[in-house]
Order: sequence, then C-alpha cells, then structure tokens
Amino acid sequence: MRGKPSKCFMVFAGFIILLALTAGAGFAQAAGRPLTRAEFVAKISDYFAWPHPTEYNDIWKTPLLQLKDVKAGDKYAKQIDTAIEEGIISVDSSGNFYPDKEISRQDAAIVFARAFKVPDSSINVLAKFSDNAAISAAARASVNAMVASGYMSGKTAAAFQPGDPMQAAEADAIFAKITSMTVSPVQALPKTNSIAPRRYIKLTCPTPGATIYYTTDGSTPSTASAVYTVASRGHINEMLSNAQLPGRDVVYKAIAVKDGLAVSPVQTFVWHLYRPVVDEFQHLLIQAKTATSPAVYRICNDSESVRAMAWYIEGQNTGIMFDALQITDNIKNLKDYVDKNIATKPNFMVVGHTHGDHWAQAPNFLHAGVDVYINERGWMTLGAASPMGPALFPLVADQAKIKNVDEGDVFHLGGCDLKVYAIPGHENSNIILQDKANGLIFASDIYGCTRAGSADNVAVQQVKADLLLSMAQQTYSDYKKDGGKIVKLFTGHDETPLGDINLKLFEQALQQVVDKGEAGCSPTLRGNNDAPNSRTTLIGDMWKDGTNWMSLKLLGIMGDNTEYLTSAPVNYNGKDGFQKYSVLSNVEISGGDLVGTTLTWRPAPAAFPWGGVTKSVTNSLPNKFDPWNYNYTIKVPAANASIKIVPTSMSTRITSMTINGTAVASGSGSTIAVSSGTVITIQVVAPDGVTTSTYTFTVARI
Repeated sequence: MRGKPSKCFMVFAGFIILLALTAGAGFAQAAGRPLTRAEFVAKISDYFAWPHPTEYNDIWKTPLLQLKDVKAGDKYAKQIDTAIEEGIISVDSSGNFYPDKEISRQDAAIVFARAFKVPDSSINVLAKFSDNAAISAAARASVNAMVASGYMSGKTAAAFQPGDPMQAAEADAIFAKITSMTVSPVQALPKTNSIAPRRYIKLTCPTPGATIYYTTDGSTPSTASAVYTVASRGHINEMLSNAQLPGRDVVYKAIAVKDGLAVSPVQTFVWHLYRPVVDEFQHLLIQAKTATSPAVYRICNDSESVRAMAWYIEGQNTGIMFDALQITDNIKNLKDYVDKNIATKPNFMVVGHTHGDHWAQAPNFLHAGVDVYINERGWMTLGAASPMGPALFPLVADQAKIKNVDEGDVFHLGGCDLKVYAIPGHENSNIILQDKANGLIFASDIYGCTRAGSADNVAVQQVKADLLLSMAQQTYSDYKKDGGKIVKLFTGHDETPLGDINLKLFEQALQQVVDKGEAGCSPTLRGNNDAPNSRTTLIGDMWKDGTNWMSLKLLGIMGDNTEYLTSAPVNYNGKDGFQKYSVLSNVEISGGDLVGTTLTWRPAPAAFPWGGVTKSVTNSLPNKFDPWNYNYTIKVPAANASIKIVPTSMSTRITSMTINGTAVASGSGSTIAVSSGTVITIQVVAPDGVTTSTYTFTVARI
C-alpha cells in the first residue's frame, strides 16, 4: 500500500546521544562503559521528540512493527518503536532488535548518518585506515560520510576499528560536533507512512532558534522560500477538493537555518491523501443492549471530507439516530442502512446541531415518515442555502414536520431514558443527550475533537468564553445531579468514546482564559481554516496526550479588540480586565432548587419564514444561573430544615469569598439552617482586591 513503511531486514542499530542542550547531559550516566543499542536509540528519539503512536489519537496511523525481543513496557520500548517508524534502525529477519547488545562503532555511524541525514561523500576517506576492509559493506557509505564530514574519526589515527563498542564519551563528542556544526533536519507530523483524507501539517526543528523554510511545489527550498511558523499560521491544512478526488500527493520540502551553523539537509515529506468519491456507510457496535442500558453503534462514511460520527442508540422499545452525517440524502440513504443493518426497533432522528457535516441525512428520515427533532435555534439555516449546498428543507410542508427539541426534554427508549441539555457556543442549536443511569453522553461537536493532525480545535464563538464556562459548569452539575454518572462521552468526530476528563478539560480550557485573559490564549492550531493568529485556548498536547487534550477557538485575533469575554456590566476584555471577576460562575443547591433566570447570549436573529409562517426564536435558555444577576430565590420543601450551597467563583484567583460572612473556598459547600424567608448572602472579592459582588438567595418554602 502506498505510503506504508517497509519491513526492515538487517539489524543495524544504534544510536546517539542527546548531547543536550543543557550542560552535563548526554551519556554521563553511562560513562566508562559501552552503550547498548537501546540506549543509543532512546537518546536520539528523545532529541528529535518523535511521538509514540500510543501518545496520539490518529485513526489513520500505520500499525507498529512488532518486535520479538522488545515488549511494551520495556525501558526503551517507545524510543525503539519510534526509531523504527522513522526508518533510523531496523531489525533482523526474525524480528529481533537485540536492545541489550553493545552498539559497534560502524553501526553507530549508520544510525548517526540516517538520523541527521548526513550526505554521502564522493571522496573515499576510508583508505587511510589500515582496517578499512573490515568495515562492512552495509556500513561503508555511512562511515565514509561521517568521517568525511568531520563528525567521526578513527579509534586511532591508523585504525577505525569498526567492530569496537561505542563508548559514552565518544558518542557525546560526536553528537556535540554534529549539533554544533549543522542545523538538525526538519521533522514533520503527522507521520508520512499512512493514508488519510486530510492532514494538518506541523514542521519542527530540534535546533533551538532555527528558522524553517519550505516549499510545496516540488522545488528545493531556500531562504527566499516561505517561512513555516505555527505561531502565526497554525498547522497547515491539506485537504482534498471534490475535483481532486479520490486522491493526491502532498509534497513538502524543508530546510532549517540558523546563523553560525550549516544549513540543515533538505527533507522531503510526502503525504498521500485519499477518500472515495462515494462510499458505503459503516457501523461498529460500541456497546451491546441490556435490559437497562441501550445498544450504541457508531456510524460514519469515509467519503465525507471531515468524517463525522453519528450514533445509533436503541433501547427496549425505540431507537434514536443521533446526528445525520455529511453525505447528501440523494446519494446515500442512512435510514435504509440503519433499518437493514442495525435497528431492531422503530426509530427516529435527533440532529445534534445544524452544521452541514451533521444534518445531511435528516431528509431521508423525515420522508420515511418518522419524527426528526432539531432545535429551533438552527431552523433558520435549514430553510436557506448554505456554503455546504442547497437548503436542507426548502419545502414548507417538510419544514412544518420538524419537531423542536430543547433542554429539559426526555426521550424514553425503554429500559433507559435520555435527558436533553443545551450548550451553545459551537452552534446555537447544539443539544446533548444524557443517559444518567448508565453515564452515556451524546454531545455532537461542542466538546471538540481529539484527532491529532486532522482536526485541531473546535470553534466556540457563539458565546463569550466566560459565559460559556458558566454554562458548561451548570450543565456538568446537572449531569451529576440525582445520581447521574459520566462514563462515556460520544462526540461528533471522535471514533471512540471519550470520558469525564474531556468534560473537565473543556472547562479548564475556558477557565485559563478567565483566569489569565489574553495570556491564557494562543494562536490557532488549524491553519488555512482560521485566520492567522486566531485566538484559541489550548490544554495539553495533541501529540503527547492521546485524547486528553483540548483546543477551543474563541472570538477574534490575538491582540485585537474583539470582545471574547463579557463586556457588560463589567468589561473584562483588555489589559488586566480579567482581574475584575468578582462573580460566581455556578451555584449548586442540595435540599432545594434554585429558581433561575432566562440566560441570553447573542442578539436574537431576525424573524424568518418557516413552515408557512414567520418564525422568531431567541438565543436563550430558561431557569439558569446568570453570573451577573445577583438576586435569586431557592425553593425548599417544608420538610428540609437545612440546605447545602456550593458556590463556584468565575475566577480561580479571587481574593476572597464568604457565605453569610464566613470565609469559604470556591467549590466548597456550606450547610445552612433555613426557614421561610431566610436570606443567604455570598460576597466575592475579585483578584484585584477591589471589585466586589454580593449575591442574595432568599428561601421560599414549598
């Protein structure tokens, strides 16, 4: 298969030391003894920072070569794996690497030359060694290149001694010469050894301070070529247009330059992009049905440019098709596919949000005579043409059949119930389903995507970051309320379910913006899709943290005056504005119920024609906690003599918080004796030590 790494045959090995960029590093711990092959490999892998396939989520990555004498969990197993994947070392015909064997000088030369792309020399410099005939045929070119470049010399002036073991001190010296004379080769992510429908290209150079220049037209790069920088452009998006289907090669050539060092060797990277023009749906059973939990199936289609996920959820009596993919209803029929291949019960559709990669198959369900639920805040987009194509439901008769779904609704499937929540941000109509008893959450796109190298952030620009943090915290509290569990999180683009940690990472990404302002933001990761320097908030590393990372795109460009945080009644935007947060973001009540207010975000859209009438909607949710509304009622049953109240401050850096004058930490609860008319006062002092907010909660008996 094109792009698949070849299986290696001979065992060369070895490797080099990470002289470090810090004094005293390298092989000091091994001084006085020969280095093993595994030690060499570990040092070089760590220097180039090659991520191990288990450290990132990429469904298109090529499976690792399985070694007989290196097992997962061995001390240097990950570094050996990455070195093999990079083609720096190889194994013998039996699949052995011999990690504990000493590395010979000639084998070390092979690996040095491969790792640092040391060019072959046309001048034979080996003749000066009396034992040059002892250098193996496989090693001669590499040894000659290393000696000709001045990186390596003989063991003595007269003899190279190719079979002698490489000592730590000598390895450090060679490494120091290479890295002090020449800029190290440019590295690329994702790996070029697999086929995928799209890639976001990241180039790096291990030489600190080096500038990367690159071309994409096949020409050799120079200092007149384009400069690669993630800081302004993000990872460059390479996709397939419809005219390019089913595939094309993406070819990057890159060099790195730093004053005082020789220019790095030219690196050529080739990614093969492929997706079929039309493909069949495919499904996978994620969990089987029981008497008290639903069956869950993942459904996707490889012909889709962004390969969205849809989830079929079936209880004892009824099934829900959650989300509707991207392939249009006139090409394939998801309703027919589900009924023929998956469903055992009658079913209907719920669209998680109205973006074109999640709604396309909805007409096939509606025209089959089943209910289609879509939140009304997205209806306006369904009746009009969009960048994704013609209107989804242009006919008035079809529009009139669409049913609204919103927070507070419950779907009863038989043996399990799915409660509906709403979190705007990514899209105003975004809704979420939760099976509280079984801990299943179906969230469409709001909580992002953890694919490395194919989707780097999710836009949450419909709501200011601080208000979105409050809404996310309130929803999380509701997930846990009444014994609710969080076990599996199903998103719109992750092939496998995530977990509770991803919900927390979502909050953490927003929290760091609230706590630090612009200092909590960074430029976009998603080049081409986003404007240069688009404001994002990032937690973790997509190449190191598996699925445990998060990147959210906020409003505006880094350093501009866009109001990405709330601006009224207090303006938190601008220099040190974040220091003024004296508000709460969430309040949890046990033993009573908070009477919320209507929470509004963004101005209401203009009225629009829908189903034969003029339709108006508001971007609002009822019965919510509003951080900037300071007076609330708590309804408490007559039988309850006390309640527990847990306030969470919007900023984690507040100066102080008190409940009825007693200091309390954010997120800590206080049990309070109550009767009708009891007033609970919470006061919060902002990080600036001056700005203060006071909330009152009045108890009403019911």
